This record gives sequence, C-alpha cells and structure tokens, in this order.
Amino acid sequence: MLRYILMAFVLAVALSGPAKADAARKWDVGCRDGGYLRGMGLSDVWAAMDAIGISRVEVKVQNDLSCPGLFENGKTPYRLDTTQACQQLRKKLAEKKKSIAAFCCVATLEKGKSDEDSVAWIEKIAEAARDLGRPVIMIPIVGGGFSDEEFVERATAFVKKLVPIAERYDVQITLENLGHYWNRREILEPVLKAVPTDRFGLALDITNMYWFGHPLSKLYDLATTFAPYVRYVHVKNVKYPEEKREVQRPEGWQYGKYTAPVREGDVDFRRIIAILRKAGYRGDLTLEDDSLGKFDAAGRKKVLRDDVKLLREIIVEME
Repeated sequence: MLRYILMAFVLAVALSGPAKADAARKWDVGCRDGGYLRGMGLSDVWAAMDAIGISRVEVKVQNDLSCPGLFENGKTPYRLDTTQACQQLRKKLAEKKKSIAAFCCVATLEKGKSDEDSVAWIEKIAEAARDLGRPVIMIPIVGGGFSDEEFVERATAFVKKLVPIAERYDVQITLENLGHYWNRREILEPVLKAVPTDRFGLALDITNMYWFGHPLSKLYDLATTFAPYVRYVHVKNVKYPEEKREVQRPEGWQYGKYTAPVREGDVDFRRIIAILRKAGYRGDLTLEDDSLGKFDAAGRKKVLRDDVKLLREIIVEME
C-alpha cells in the first residue's frame, strides 16, 4: 500500500505546475524561413535547409494565408487557405523530408478594434497546423498606445480566446516575447499566469530581452522565471561593448550594429538551454540569426552552419 501511495505522490508532482516534459517533444534545430534562408545563392528554401544541415523550418503566414518565406525558383507557391493547398505543402514536405517547427503569425492589438478577425485567422492556421502534423503556432503580439495595465488586460482577453482553438485542433499556441511590452516581467508574467494550460505557453527569445536593454546577468534570472512556460525557442545573439553589457540600455540600443553569430555573442546559450532543460523543456531551437545581413552568400551559409553545429553540440551535452 505504501508503494502505491508513493507512486501516486510522484505522479502528482510530475503533473503539477505549468511545465510538463512531454515524451512527444524532443530536441531539434531549425531556422526561420524567408530572409534567414534566402541570400545563400540557392534556388529554393529546401536546398537552403540542406545546405546548413536542418530539416525543420518556421513558416511565416500572412493575413491571406500565404507563406512567402517558402520560396522556389523565384516564386512562393505555398498557402494554407484550402485543403488542396495544404495537401500540396504536405506532399512537398514529405518529398523533401522536411517538417514545420512552427507557424509564425503576427497579431496586432489596436484600441477600439475588435480582435475577432485575428482570432478567426489564427483558427484557420490552427486547422492547417493540425493537418500538417500539429506544430507550434508562434504569435508575436504587437500593438502600441496602451498603458501597461491596459495592455495586460487586453492581451489577456485575447490569448484566452486562443485556448479553445488550441484544444480543438490539438496544437500548441505560444506567445513570443518581443518589443516594448513583452520583454518585461510585469507584463509577460501576469498574462502567462492567467492562462494555466499546457496548450498555451511562451516562445522564448532571450536575446529579445537583451535587445530590450536588460543587463546580461539578468537574462539568466529571467530565463529561470519563465522557463516553466516555454514551449518554443528562438536563438540569436548580439555582442555589445563590454562596458554596455551589465547596464540598463535604451530599448534596441544599436542592436543592428552589434548583432553577432550565435557562438560569438554575449548570451551563453549553454546556460540558457540548461535552464530550460531543468524546467522540463524538450523541443525546437529555431535560429533567427539577425547578423546574417553582415555577410555575403558564402558567409551566411558558413554562419548558419556553425549556428546549427553549436546548437547540436549543446543538445548532445543536454542528453
């Protein structure tokens, strides 16, 4: 009897809290589509993925349900607006032995405007996501002109409308931390806490928090705070002058000037990923290397290949 009581206790502990280690989740490395996989002198997105050694891609979806980042021979033929279009993409993914890590859809909150169109759009993407293998839907939520209190209230109401969609279509919906609002604990934390379900979580981009101006050492505390909510991860880096790393900088301070390949930047991704692993995260590490514009075609390929190599090295260390 004691053994069964102990087993029940262990099970209860394992299932408590916002984060759960799901056996279906596993480490993998991918890259954003579009501008991140273009510019290597290759004819299509699939060849670009092969060139840097990945099989996972994050796909941006426009309001008309087109996927402009999935390029082929100067065209962008893939969409999510019909069953036939989804079948076309599914067939291509199978042919090329590729898969979708996440769909990215940018939602805008505006004063005096209903969110119903955005919710309906995200539901269409969720239906397609289910049909294409139930990946993550990653939502950068943008908007301005709100006080902090107004933004928390409005954003909370919006994301609560997304939970039934995630449950209906068996997908994972995530909120990305970016911009003026979402890189602050006092905004991000109450919204995440207001939606206590594993179907909704955080797409963590820790370097966005560095972009915001937080001192370097503070990033690891923030990662620890938010790790239990993480369901998806973006990876990029920046290398600020030494005297600027541990001070609070203005939002976006000279970010473009100091972007750097992942291995060369200030953020220690071994430490970040170890924090996520301890909290139960197993999932995609998706490259969003903003330093690529500093390189020619050969340089872009070299940088991305090394980014992938580094992340795979870290994954091996985590296992």
